[in-house]
Amino acid sequence: MTGGRITGGVIEQGGANMATWMNNLAIILATTTNAGDTVRIASADGSALSPSNYGWITLPGTTAGQLSTFSVTANVSIVLTGAHWGIGTTGDITGGLLRVLAINDNGTLRWGVAYQGGRTTLNTSNTSATATDINLPEEVLCTTAVGSATNRCREVGYVRANFDDTGGAAEDLWAIQTGIDDVVTGQNADGLWQPFNFSSTNFTANPTVNLLQWTQIGHTVFFRTELGYNGTSSGTTHTQEAPIKAQSTSRQHTGATFDNATHSLAIVVDTVAGDATLTVARSLSVGNPTAWTNAVSNSWKYSISYEAYQP
Repeated sequence: MTGGRITGGVIEQGGANMATWMNNLAIILATTTNAGDTVRIASADGSALSPSNYGWITLPGTTAGQLSTFSVTANVSIVLTGAHWGIGTTGDITGGLLRVLAINDNGTLRWGVAYQGGRTTLNTSNTSATATDINLPEEVLCTTAVGSATNRCREVGYVRANFDDTGGAAEDLWAIQTGIDDVVTGQNADGLWQPFNFSSTNFTANPTVNLLQWTQIGHTVFFRTELGYNGTSSGTTHTQEAPIKAQSTSRQHTGATFDNATHSLAIVVDTVAGDATLTVARSLSVGNPTAWTNAVSNSWKYSISYEAYQP
């Protein structure tokens, strides 16, 4: 590091030349009301930030090609309780991933927690400092709602946390796990798989979920479903909820089906632009989907990928 200046009594370091460069900053778990319910930005050794123990972060500037460096002289805490990013009412999840964002809000540093990855700029209407406002996968829980459309953000770490849907000390309660790789600074969560709950239409009895997980790399979502053969249908069509909305409408022939003891080589999964609902249909041959058989055992196994919705 070279150079520096004093601003407001704080010695500013020079020499930062890359976005997401950080010095003396770390993501740690903290407790307010419930154990592990808070993401906290502190010093690298976990001690409190202060004017004499400060940190630095460099982010893309709000002018093309430029960078902005910010000093951080006090801890920052984001309480997760109340936010559910669209997974509320679907049940508990063990080991969900939440991504920590540093945000250059037109020259002001903000911090946020996101469920969806691949973010480089935020829609101001999808940010809030009120946890209970965060009920869609593309929304970001921020220290202060982002005020300017001229903003840039970068993922600077992540936490792995358990989501308690309704039965804990509070609804939509998050408990950050305590393992050494459960709270990570300086690395994004791309390519790390996490669980998801089964939510669908037209089953009087849901099939057993053998595997349901997803990951995201950049703007691409990878989603995998493997169900047991014991579901009972209540209609000739089925939908299934995905964790992240799709950017565009698409159709993928993939996987295998089980419909009234009849196997087929493929199923059709349709995405809809700006929606997380997938339509799942049989595909006995290349071409149009085929209706399911009502009131019998229906199930499927498939893996799909699609572009994440960018609000």
